[in-house]
Amino acid sequence: MSFSFRIKICGITSEEVARAAIDAGADQLGLVLCPSPRRVSAEGAALLVAGVPASWVGVFVDPSLEEVARAAGELGLAAIQLHGGETPAFCRVARERTGVPVWKAITPSGFELAAAYEPEVDALLLDAGPGGTGRTLEWSAVGARFPRARRVVPHLLAGGLSPSNVARAIREARPDGVDASSGLEVAPGIKDPRLVSEFVREARAAGAAPESGLAEAAG
Repeated sequence: MSFSFRIKICGITSEEVARAAIDAGADQLGLVLCPSPRRVSAEGAALLVAGVPASWVGVFVDPSLEEVARAAGELGLAAIQLHGGETPAFCRVARERTGVPVWKAITPSGFELAAAYEPEVDALLLDAGPGGTGRTLEWSAVGARFPRARRVVPHLLAGGLSPSNVARAIREARPDGVDASSGLEVAPGIKDPRLVSEFVREARAAGAAPESGLAEAAG
């Protein structure tokens, strides 16, 4: 199954970085709304969304339904990204209650649960651990475990991605998109606009390359 290849830059904390990502061609931007060096306050998130029109994704860890519903409504989120122990049932109810697409992050210890989540979410995010660790997955193993033809929803690759490794990660893991955060930082929570732009260019080129198997899904 083919999906449109997407590039997301997560952990946005400034308008400068948000604009650099959008200008470079990123598809979506992430707002971390849970404990993290990249967390933004409700007020800060509102200012970013108002200042930079984009497809914004809210990132949560074990939120309440009320929390995600309030954020989705107040910020006009394009998607809700869940990084905790949220069950497939929680994901389904969150999607029904908010009317917003739900993405679920899973790590190697939970990869066997992918089939249970796929009917209840709009995308899976394959990560090496809790967001922002900088650790990478074994990309070739990911590609072998999740063949593209069997995917029900898009699979995005995360975990330690940077301008220097994203092309190789795409070739080996064959994801439907990529999500980067810590690999674009000069300090926790502080991204370098130059690295962001370079990452988007590298990821877009690799996602469209025939050898990646994604050329037909990149348009």
